[in-house]
Amino acid sequence: MKKVLAAALASFALFAACKNSGENKAPVVPAEAAQEPQSKVPYYYGLIEEYQTILAEDPHNLAAVIGLGNAYFDSGAWREAITQYERALKLDPRNADVLTDMGTCFRNLGMPERALSEYRKALQFEPGHLNARYNMGVIYAYDLKDYAVAIHVWQELLRLSPNHPHAEYMRSCIATFKKSLKKAGP
Repeated sequence: MKKVLAAALASFALFAACKNSGENKAPVVPAEAAQEPQSKVPYYYGLIEEYQTILAEDPHNLAAVIGLGNAYFDSGAWREAITQYERALKLDPRNADVLTDMGTCFRNLGMPERALSEYRKALQFEPGHLNARYNMGVIYAYDLKDYAVAIHVWQELLRLSPNHPHAEYMRSCIATFKKSLKKAGP
């Protein structure tokens, strides 16, 4: 908790310094914040604890349930994330983002078919869900080695979103997969 408070104070000090951009003074950082080692890894345990506290008071708080699932996801606690995503889906069964993230958890647990099932559900509720489509292509390409399907999935994604953040990567993979399929023959 001290680290979170120190980080908040440091952020406020930096924000205040930025507001006075006409001055060339270095921002004043409280001594406590300066002594705390800065970590680039988020403090997931504190975040998880915070969401658990919120949910103890309001167990049907969808945003907190999803937030808790996401904190577990981001920390690599796949099974715990799935538990929270399942809880969220009881409150909002058509949430394509949650279905997609849960699918990725299953993939990371070595269950690509289950992951595909979750991505397909996400696409039933939100056909244009780009992240579900992208992740489906990843599974077909790298887990199932079904390059033809991966090409199809990613080409459709690029048709929907030509400037997708992973567009160049997908285009490169598609070209490579096509060459591989051509060499393998019919």
